Amino acid sequence: ASGFLFVLAYAHLAHIFVALLYLLKIVIRTFRNTYNSNNHLSLRLTSIFWHFLGLLWGYLILFLVFIH
Repeated sequence: ASGFLFVLAYAHLAHIFVALLYLLKIVIRTFRNTYNSNNHLSLRLTSIFWHFLGLLWGYLILFLVFIH
């Protein structure tokens, strides 16, 4: 069981690392003025992704509080 926990923890850390790298990429592109009215799909998708993660964390916190 502890091996499974370590696999989940490392998979979670890898996911966080990749998501933060992608967010850094978006921030750098924003400061370089890459986005305009015709080229903003990746910016919109990033926004949707981070809002989804915020809602997911809110759900998980409420779930863990009320499960007991």
